[in-house]
Amino acid sequence: MEKSLGLLRHSLDVWGELPPSFREGATARSITGARGVHDGISGSKGTWRPLRPAFVDRAHYDELGRLSARLMRLILDSCRRRAATVGELQDVLGVEEADTPLLSRAELLGEHLLVAARPDIVYRSGVPWFVEFNIDGALGGTLQADLLASRFRDLYRSLPGGDRIDAPPSAVDSRFAEIRTSLELSEGSRVAIPVFRNGAAPGLEDPDAFLAWLDPMCESGRRHGMDTVACPMDQLETDEHGVLLLDGQRVDAVFRLFLSFDQPPGKGLDALVRAVRAGQVRMHTSEATWLLSDKTTMAWLWADKDSLPEADRLLIERHLPWTALFPAPGPEGEELLRHALAHRAELVLKPVGGYGGGGVVLGPDVPDEEWRSALERARRQGRHILQRHVPPDRLALDFYDQESGAVEHAEVPFVLGPFMFGGVPSGVLIRHGVPGGGPVLNAHHGALMSSVLLVDRC
Repeated sequence: MEKSLGLLRHSLDVWGELPPSFREGATARSITGARGVHDGISGSKGTWRPLRPAFVDRAHYDELGRLSARLMRLILDSCRRRAATVGELQDVLGVEEADTPLLSRAELLGEHLLVAARPDIVYRSGVPWFVEFNIDGALGGTLQADLLASRFRDLYRSLPGGDRIDAPPSAVDSRFAEIRTSLELSEGSRVAIPVFRNGAAPGLEDPDAFLAWLDPMCESGRRHGMDTVACPMDQLETDEHGVLLLDGQRVDAVFRLFLSFDQPPGKGLDALVRAVRAGQVRMHTSEATWLLSDKTTMAWLWADKDSLPEADRLLIERHLPWTALFPAPGPEGEELLRHALAHRAELVLKPVGGYGGGGVVLGPDVPDEEWRSALERARRQGRHILQRHVPPDRLALDFYDQESGAVEHAEVPFVLGPFMFGGVPSGVLIRHGVPGGGPVLNAHHGALMSSVLLVDRC
């Protein structure tokens, strides 16, 4: 497995290895047609847009999916070594109950929690490194990844060699197939997708725009036999038995695209909490999955690795950057602090429960005094990790400015995110920088959402 995962590769992107005739034709079409690829796709701030996606070898994509599935299982196992129930895991992690109002503490830690995930992977010298692992239903970007990949594929399909280029399987359809299967929903079950206020992707802050954006997801849900409806959160209600209602009709399941602790108080969220606590509605996914996304689990994998089978130990050492809980107790904590102060340029400081790049401090990008202040603040707050910084490979792309029409070439950092539903890879979200952009690759910090095309080279 390891060789095919990049140890002998130069880059994730195999654009430069494609036949010159295909590259010439694709470049010509990109100049005239790629602008339309991005029409109506929300999620990226600014005016820069890439003129092509990344091109990924299908064999590498398949192996990356297998590696992701194994790491998911190892993360769950690390939690089960420390807790048997969701409530016990919450206590071990130190997550406040107020931050998880939809949590069922009696729920067992089981494989049913591994139905939806998207790791964050950076590449160094062609080798994939998992810097975060999001195991949760509230994963954005599936529709963006699907649309971009399919539109670029259609742009290139009629070129010589275009028959060997394809989009990954639809992340949206894979997700809804998994929703029906994992929740054991019968034909015609009603599924609600509540539109939320905080945490929406750029361009979806307006509720009406958000509802319109969700139309293709509702269509996918209906194709999979579910009566799927998007709605404003506050339209959710409950009856006297705690049954969740939308427009007076029972809701069988909720597709949770939001984090409850991030939302303002409201009657709709209160209704959902009542229904969940009454056991009257199923949810994709239960809030227990958010606990598995806690970055503490990555430190646990490093702490446990020497007791694992050799193949799993090597997997962690070769594809998971060194990670440690910060602060650490007792003398170990003082030693870790000294290490962090002496090795600023090699480390990243992250809050364990954050998302979207919030609170992340890249040691190589800050002066010593700012690094020291960040460490001291993390010691007071608790619940942080230190992680080895992986200087990322870069994508060499041409970008156009949607306002001026200017085209500029840039080599930009990127993060790869293959969507995993039911343990199987589907669409791929890439977040990458822009000309003159910063180091934090998140849509709310100016990074672009993009996707990949798969290349069959056999």
